[in-house]
Amino acid sequence: MPTLLVVDDDDALRMELAELFERVGYHVLSAADGIEAVEIAREQAPTVVLMDVGMPQLDGIAAAEIMTLLRHTEQVVLMSGNPELVTDAAARQGLTSIVLTKPLTFETCRRVIDSLALPRGKTG
Repeated sequence: MPTLLVVDDDDALRMELAELFERVGYHVLSAADGIEAVEIAREQAPTVVLMDVGMPQLDGIAAAEIMTLLRHTEQVVLMSGNPELVTDAAARQGLTSIVLTKPLTFETCRRVIDSLALPRGKTG
């Protein structure tokens, strides 16, 4: 069972995504900010991290950079209302993260997460 870390300072969105991914078979961890996310990733090494960019204390790009540099995870998917700026900022940090546009649809989000977390041929 793949482990997904959902990171967003919007409690309602974070809990909704966590519940939806649990229903389709993921082990889901969650964090409300980048600092908490880095700590959880250090301890749990999630298969994929789904992370908002705009968060207080430590934004999603900085948290993703820390996680990947320290090899806490290989797969980070960023979420933003302004994906072009995020893609450029992530590239400047040496990240090759996928960026999803908010507001999200669960179908799109799941398709991306499944493609990263599940072995070929196991998506449903």
